[in-house]
Amino acid sequence: MPPLFPSYDDEKIRFYYPDHLRLKLVQVIHRHGERTPVKPYLEHVIPSLWNLCHETKELQSNILLFQEDKDNQDNFKGYEQFTYRRIDTYSSPSPGTCAFGQLTDIGRKSMSELGAHFRTLYVDKLKFLDEKLSNDKLLFLRSTDHARTFESLQQLVIGGLYPSKFRSNSYVLNIHTRDLNKETLHQNSKCKRLMKLIKQFEEASKLRYESDLKYLTTQLKPIVKEVKLDSEPSLNQIFDTVTAAKANKIPIPKEFTEEIIDKIDEISTGEWFNGNEKTSNGGHDSTMAPLIATFSAFDHRWPKFNSHLTLELFESKEEKSLFSSAQDKHYVRVKYNDKILELPACQNDDKHHPNDKSLCTLRAFLTLVDSHIPKDYIQECSDV
Repeated sequence: MPPLFPSYDDEKIRFYYPDHLRLKLVQVIHRHGERTPVKPYLEHVIPSLWNLCHETKELQSNILLFQEDKDNQDNFKGYEQFTYRRIDTYSSPSPGTCAFGQLTDIGRKSMSELGAHFRTLYVDKLKFLDEKLSNDKLLFLRSTDHARTFESLQQLVIGGLYPSKFRSNSYVLNIHTRDLNKETLHQNSKCKRLMKLIKQFEEASKLRYESDLKYLTTQLKPIVKEVKLDSEPSLNQIFDTVTAAKANKIPIPKEFTEEIIDKIDEISTGEWFNGNEKTSNGGHDSTMAPLIATFSAFDHRWPKFNSHLTLELFESKEEKSLFSSAQDKHYVRVKYNDKILELPACQNDDKHHPNDKSLCTLRAFLTLVDSHIPKDYIQECSDV
């Protein structure tokens, strides 16, 4: 079985992180880990209650350990008291039963593994991050105000990146969030212009995928009466339920072959995200896809659980006189799920490093990003 994440041998480290460049900043945007479906659909063929959430208590976030210090629970006392407003309050029918949209134990494990992967690269290999976490100035943490995203971020940081033996006992996670009505990390229903555009894209998708939807209706007849973008359940609701079940090793009906799931993926992604390549409006799936589309690197497939986009900022160690400005002395590399991207906007000779096309000049990168940022968010959201 191949490793979950690619390894960085010494040869790769020397090529992608050469001595003449200094790594200055790393920004990671990730989707949450594996979760349960957001609502109960297909209950006649896929169970609605999953006993996969043994480490979560209502109104309280715990960290599930997967490393050698699993028995050393005392170091986690401070974190067991980290509370926040849970969006989906519930009462469990039995211990370990998940709520809808909740991060599962499998999701916790995958986020811990992602954190451990980052530790291997940025702590062990590159010595970029400190070996031990002792203050809140080393990391800036941001999350949407959803239980699964809070818990995924916590699991990544103190379950994998800095497990207990690499943290000060006094360290407390400081996570920044915003009111859901003002959130910019996913589609905001308060933005009237965006909602209007989404509706237009939905109507266009109905025509574009008409024949594909008829085909899916035929293939899934034993499961659902009809498959449409607005059926009950809708295509996207079917997709969410099936992919969540598959990711959490819950059995799914035989009708959902790889070919059928891939076709549902294609249509759901097209309905939700193709519009991001046609408009400048942009850690959920709805956070990842618009960002990837901004960099013209979207593979037209739904971002999987724990998908991550990494931005690395480098500074050249060469003489300042060789550069016309500070922006030309700095470079940005973008990786999606550890695949190094060569951004189309940075392929001209004067827009990337002479020895590496994956390193955009900061000037070229900022020009690309600025072209996708609304000049007046409030005003543009109001324009209908």
